[in-house]
Amino acid sequence: MKKICIVIDSPIQDLSGASLRLYYEYINFFLLRHKVTLIYFSKYPKKKKWPRKIPKNLELLSFEKASHLLPNKFNLINQLDHKDKIKEIVDKKKISMIIAFDIVSASQVIRCDNSDKIIWLGDLRFQTNFYNFFYSVKENIFNLRHLFYNLIQNYHLRRFYIKNLKKFKKIVVSSDASRSCLLKMGFKSYFLPYPWPKQFKTINKANVRVPSYLFFGNLSGLGSRSSINELLFKIYPKLKKKIGPKKFKIFIGGLNLEKSYLAKIDLNEFPEIFCLGFIRNIEDIASKCVAMIFPGNVPVGNRCRLISCLASKILIIAHKSCILGNPSLIDSKTALIASDSNQFVEQMIKAFKNRDLCELITSEGQKVYYENYEPDKAGKILEDFIYEKTS
Repeated sequence: MKKICIVIDSPIQDLSGASLRLYYEYINFFLLRHKVTLIYFSKYPKKKKWPRKIPKNLELLSFEKASHLLPNKFNLINQLDHKDKIKEIVDKKKISMIIAFDIVSASQVIRCDNSDKIIWLGDLRFQTNFYNFFYSVKENIFNLRHLFYNLIQNYHLRRFYIKNLKKFKKIVVSSDASRSCLLKMGFKSYFLPYPWPKQFKTINKANVRVPSYLFFGNLSGLGSRSSINELLFKIYPKLKKKIGPKKFKIFIGGLNLEKSYLAKIDLNEFPEIFCLGFIRNIEDIASKCVAMIFPGNVPVGNRCRLISCLASKILIIAHKSCILGNPSLIDSKTALIASDSNQFVEQMIKAFKNRDLCELITSEGQKVYYENYEPDKAGKILEDFIYEKTS
């Protein structure tokens, strides 16, 4: 068995978070044919944490977690420093390959010069920092006073990426939109589909008599923040004008409702919108809806829930920005894509009226899932990339 070291920034003690879930799927794949040393950072480093029985070829090593890469007015808080300890372990075990998941983990292995290093990047921190600031200003114009802080923070974040990415042989991005951004910074990167288990059963559509749509996800996340803003103030009034008041339904479900923008909105002003909070049986709601809608217009966030929809034959209606992160979304082939709120409304009505087209699109979407994102397939794609094989 080949020895590899995988580094993640948090313990995997449950599988509720999207990032930790896909790390878990990658690790499980590599455990099939590798001896894996997993390094993570935890508030309680003496406790070994894994959601299942620990396999014999998995070694867990934990280091104390500290605040790291946190924006703080004119600077970043960087207190995590286990570089020398990790280098000592990697050299002693003669590990030839390191996979670092995201930039914080990457920063802790840059001194491991005797090993090949691959970095897998989630959303770029300076992008999410900017877009979160942008939406905070849209929600409250007085937040514009933090603009200078945001610009300085993003300057430091970019410098942090540049400093650490120089140490890596290959860079993998989870969002296709990140490739062009990193290229402008001088780094070539590769988009690879990532492992995501099928979350729901394949949806068998009921006879939907009233145009009904569902939006779901982490409601306090950036993708949801953007989507809810677009939905309430651009799409909803146009849909209401086209179809008529109380002649359609939009369901919103997900975690962290109390922390979301929705908590500040009087939903009595939107009688066709129903906020469900956490949905235990999403298949039941989805079967009564025409499609899942993703109107957010930022190129970050949304990806895992989109993959869940492809897997379960749930029709996706999305803003074109979603394509920037996920090239598997192709208009009228695997999803219905809109460039603005007017076209989004048109696609919502089109989906309701054309069930045969929806069936063709969702069947093709499910095929794309099984060819790319099913955990064994996606794991093999990364393994071949690491060892430079051709699929």
